[in-house]
Amino acid sequence: MKTNLRQLLLVSFTLAACAVAFAAKPLAGPKGGKILTTDAPHAEFFVEKNRTVTITFYDTSLKPIPLTGQVVTGVAEAKTGKVGLEFSAKGGALVSNFPLPKGDDYTVVLQVRETASARPKVYRVQFHDEVCDECKRAEYACVCDDAGKEHEHDKKKE
Repeated sequence: MKTNLRQLLLVSFTLAACAVAFAAKPLAGPKGGKILTTDAPHAEFFVEKNRTVTITFYDTSLKPIPLTGQVVTGVAEAKTGKVGLEFSAKGGALVSNFPLPKGDDYTVVLQVRETASARPKVYRVQFHDEVCDECKRAEYACVCDDAGKEHEHDKKKE
């Protein structure tokens, strides 16, 4: 009987935790970018004005933490073709050696490793550089209630 009660409580707790996780709004990146990770250390994907990508790592309070051997690589899957992204340490963050391709509405796939020998974690960012009318952030980093859903720029393309 105790086992059944424990299992029921475990299942209930798991379902409640999943519901909270799926209902949670995305974290807002301190620089205005997209927080990729759900757990600390958090990695923020931020596109600079020159279209280079900066990846900054943060603790649970979203305070920057120093680089400790993290490695990031990526691929921008633009309509004009795939472009590889390599990152180098600069100013306490990892900065792409080349800018993102021109255009909009494409996927950027990133592999983040905590160390050079660690297994990579893969993140996908749907890159839109338009500004969200509601939160005033770039669409790729939108933190509104409808983040990740269809926006006005998607309707215009149809």
